[in-house]
Amino acid sequence: MVVAEQSKSASEVATLYTATNPVEKLCAVDDPVIIEWKGKRYATLMRGVKVEVIATNSAGGKGRVSILPEMSCFITDMPKGHAAAGFVNSAPLTMRFLSGGAVYAFKTALVRVHNQPPVFVMEYPDKLQRYNLRGSERISIVSRARISLDFSSDHRAGAVLDISVSGARIGLESLNGLSLGSKLHLSFTLPNGMAVSQLTAVVRNISEENGKYLLGVGFSGHDPAVSGFCRNCLDCLE
Repeated sequence: MVVAEQSKSASEVATLYTATNPVEKLCAVDDPVIIEWKGKRYATLMRGVKVEVIATNSAGGKGRVSILPEMSCFITDMPKGHAAAGFVNSAPLTMRFLSGGAVYAFKTALVRVHNQPPVFVMEYPDKLQRYNLRGSERISIVSRARISLDFSSDHRAGAVLDISVSGARIGLESLNGLSLGSKLHLSFTLPNGMAVSQLTAVVRNISEENGKYLLGVGFSGHDPAVSGFCRNCLDCLE
């Protein structure tokens, strides 16, 4: 069972205007994105943007570059089942993607569909909404894990009990040398079938419950498989 636990505090939402925060700097080609249409979500990939800009003069005579949303576009792969979904030109859509531990969303509209290559062309947004993912916003899973200490050939069995883009909670029968600050490597399989191998993490906290040890660990980087899984599970933008 997968359960998303999170808060929807408005204080964690930021508005970014794309004239100064271009969307393509946050969502690169081949990054996964979600298209929402009529309450349903369709997974696809970002394929690029075409941006028209205009230079204007601000006070002091310095040049300022602004994006013209009406002349620009955002391109994604055509989502599977798009015809059955009933997408039409000018359809109001919501786009979502994950970047750097935050979820971004923007409103757009379908401009046209190209069959060769099969892509959607949508209006370039004038602003983005950023939703920060906090450590408390985690996804509860139960997945057996293979755990090893840094610079050690010894392995031990444990379980990943919850996960987020930045860390996880690990269950162990015994600490056996683990302490605060220990660096370890995790290998496990996510509920969607994606394998995570030798993910580096650092022990941030340790507690004991019913004779078992619970470790809160922070990842040393963003793993694509973990980020993609969390993106599909977290529902913090509804």
